[in-house]
Amino acid sequence: MIIFVSDIFAHQYVGGAELTTEAIIKGTDLPVLKLNSSEITHEHVNKLSDFYWIFGNFAGISHDVLMEITTRLNYSVIEYDYKFCKFRLPEKHEALEGECDCHLSTHGRLVALFYNNAKTLWFMSAAQQEIILNRFPFLRKKNSEVLSSVFCKDTLNRIENLRNSVTEKDKKWLIQKSDSWVKGTEDSVKFATENNLDFEVFQGLSYDLMLDKFAKSKGFVFMPRGADTCPRTVIEAKLLGCELELNENVQHKDEDWFSGGHQKCLDYLSTRTDYFWKSNESYIPYDLPKANDLSPDTHFKIIVPSYNCEQWISKTITSIQEQDYKNFECVIVDDISTDKTLEVVKNKISGLSQFSVIANTEKKFALRNIHDTIQSLSPDPQDVIVLLDGDDWFSTPRCLDQLNYYYQTTGCYMTFGSFVRHPDGNIGLESSEYPNHIIADRSFRSDDWRASHLKTYKTFLWDNLNTDDLKDEEGNFFENCYDQAIMLPLLEMSAPNIKFVPEVLCVYNVGNPNAVNKTRVNKQYNNMLKIRDKEPYDRIDK
Repeated sequence: MIIFVSDIFAHQYVGGAELTTEAIIKGTDLPVLKLNSSEITHEHVNKLSDFYWIFGNFAGISHDVLMEITTRLNYSVIEYDYKFCKFRLPEKHEALEGECDCHLSTHGRLVALFYNNAKTLWFMSAAQQEIILNRFPFLRKKNSEVLSSVFCKDTLNRIENLRNSVTEKDKKWLIQKSDSWVKGTEDSVKFATENNLDFEVFQGLSYDLMLDKFAKSKGFVFMPRGADTCPRTVIEAKLLGCELELNENVQHKDEDWFSGGHQKCLDYLSTRTDYFWKSNESYIPYDLPKANDLSPDTHFKIIVPSYNCEQWISKTITSIQEQDYKNFECVIVDDISTDKTLEVVKNKISGLSQFSVIANTEKKFALRNIHDTIQSLSPDPQDVIVLLDGDDWFSTPRCLDQLNYYYQTTGCYMTFGSFVRHPDGNIGLESSEYPNHIIADRSFRSDDWRASHLKTYKTFLWDNLNTDDLKDEEGNFFENCYDQAIMLPLLEMSAPNIKFVPEVLCVYNVGNPNAVNKTRVNKQYNNMLKIRDKEPYDRIDK
C-alpha cells in the first residue's frame, strides 16, 4: 500500500497542490491510503511503517512525529511551496515581519532533515529548487528533481478536446480573484488597468467552468506577489490557448517545457505521472513487474468475468488498456448485473478494437462464463488465457510484459501469482510456490491451495481438460471455487512446467461485498471438497 499524506486532498478543497497530488494518486493501480497531515500520530508511523509513504503538503504534522518519520519510514516528499518558512513563503515573511531566516530555526532545520532523509525529493520548479538548495547547501548532495504540476491523462484529454472545440475566442483577459496574499489579485488588476486590457475578474467557478472560461478568453493575467512555484492555472490557460501576462514570480515560466509551444508543453506534462512512479518504484515494498526487450510473441486472451462491478470495472479495463504490451484481446462477460456494470463497460470500450463484451441473458457464474468464452474465441493452442475478475485489476502497465518474459524464457505451460489486496495493501499469502515434492508427485489436490491470482495458462492445457470435471454431480458448472476447478487439473497436466510469478501482477479486491468468500462461503467450501476429490490428470509432455 502507498500512504499519501497531505494537509487536504482534492475532495476537500480543489487547489493546485491538491489536484497534482490527486493526479499522482490516479497514476498508480496499487492500493492507496489517504491521511490528512493533522491526523498523523506516532501510532500511524508504528502500524504503517512497512508501507511506502508519499508526503505532499505536511504542515499539519507535529515536530515530534515529523522527527520519528525521518528515522522510521521510507518516503518521498513533494514540496509545493517553502515549508521551512513559518509563512511557507519567504517574501510574505519579509513583507510582514522583515528578513526570513527560518532556515536557521529549529523548524527549518527539521524540515531540511525531512527533505534529506526522503528516498526521492521533488520540487515544482527549478527556481524553487535553487532557492531551497541555497538555504540548505547540504541538500545539493541529494538527488532532488523537478516534477512540475501534474495532470492526469483524463484532464489533459479534456483540456485538449475543449481547446479544439472552441472556434473563436472573445477579447477578455481573465484575472482570478483570490484571498491568498501570494496570488496578487490587486497587482493583476492594476497591471490590466494600466495596460488598457479589457479584463474580467472571476471567482468561485467549478473546475470545469473555469476551464471553459479559459478556452473562450483571449488571455490570462497573473502577477503573484511572491514565488509561486508552478501555478496550475497558468498552465491550464496556456494549454487552452490563452495569451499570458506574467511576472517573474511565476517560477516555471521560463522553463523549456513551458516557454516552448503548445505541443511541447502537452508532451512534457503527459510524462510526469509515469516518471514520478518509475522513480519511486524501487522503494515500494512490492516486487513489481519489469519491462524487457523481448519481442511480443505471446498472444494473450484476457477473460474478465463480471457481476455487479460498477464501482471497479472501469479501473479494471483501464489497467488492461494501458498495458505496455499490446498483443492481447480482452473479452468482458457481464453475468446479468443488476447495477450499471454493463453500461459502464460498453461506454468504456467503445472504439477500442481489442475489447469486446458479452452480455449474458441467463445466469452462468464465472466458471461457465470462462468455458463458454474460450469456446467462442477459438484460441490457438499456444495462446495464453488470462483470468482477471471484473472487480480486480492489473498492478502496473508491465504485467503482460512480465508474463511474456516468463512464457518465452522458462518454457512454462501456465503461471500463477502474485497479488496485493485492496484496500489493505497486504501481499496475498495464499499465492505461493509449490514445494518440489508436490510438483514431483503432482499431489496438488492434497496440498494447500496456492495457485491463486493472477492465473494464466496455455490453451492446449484447457483443450485437454474434461468439461465434466468442471461440473458437480448434477451436471451443472460449479457456481464458485472456479479457480481450483480449473487450476488443479492444469497443474497436474503441466508439472513441472509451471511458474510461480513472484512479481505482484494483480490487485485483488477484498472490499467488494459481493465477493464469494463473503456471500457463499459454505457452498464454496463444499465445492472445494468435491473438486479435490476428482481423479487427478496425467502429465502432458509438449
